[in-house]
Amino acid sequence: MSSPQISLHPLLILTISDSHARIELGSSLLPPSTPSYGLIFGTSTSTIDCIDGQECVTVKGEIDVEKAKVQSDLMKAVFPDREVVGWFKSGEEVVKEDFIQHSKISSLFSTNLFLLYSPLTSLLTPLQFSPSTKTFTPLPFTLTTTRPEKVALESVERLQVVDESLRLKGVNDLILGLEGMGERVEILREYLKGGRTELKDDIMGVLQSFQTHLKEEKEEEGVEDLVAGLVDGVGGFEGLGEKLMEGGEGKGMF
Repeated sequence: MSSPQISLHPLLILTISDSHARIELGSSLLPPSTPSYGLIFGTSTSTIDCIDGQECVTVKGEIDVEKAKVQSDLMKAVFPDREVVGWFKSGEEVVKEDFIQHSKISSLFSTNLFLLYSPLTSLLTPLQFSPSTKTFTPLPFTLTTTRPEKVALESVERLQVVDESLRLKGVNDLILGLEGMGERVEILREYLKGGRTELKDDIMGVLQSFQTHLKEEKEEEGVEDLVAGLVDGVGGFEGLGEKLMEGGEGKGMF
């Protein structure tokens, strides 16, 4: 069996790595460490051009072939020149289940390409199944890109923060601002505890909760949720601020 020429595009590589990353980070319905599976779309002439990929629905660790067929039909409706040229999986080695999976995919889409992605080494290995030896054989490949892909990659690169200190400075400034707000909340809370104006118990609880979170949330993680909580709590302070200003004792507090 002759070895076909394989070309891999950046979009496919990003799709495969993103599929694996979402599972590992808990952004998928699948538990972490579960392999990701998907279809490879492209064109097949003298060269198998692997342009894009889509993650597949799995049932008990196997690709749902019926849903995979629907994915293929939808892709064909949008890009008539593209077809399923193979399938991919994340993992460190070929296991016996891969032979069963490959048999189902190849019979459905008439493809013999299997792309194995290693999360540990970030290596992509195109494999071809040999019926005579009943084994997968590694295939050489080249990286290929089109003009639109180059423009997109260059745009993403320009958006990256070159100086990490700039990003950290923004986070630190935000934390300092939250700490300052926390001090003002503490002043307001102590003022209200003095009994100089009536305050409902639930509003007092909100104030105390804000103060606790402002003291504890010092790391970058959780800052966005904290800001959202503060924004939601602004409405609760509006009527209270009016009462304080009417009483006169609250003037100049902030």
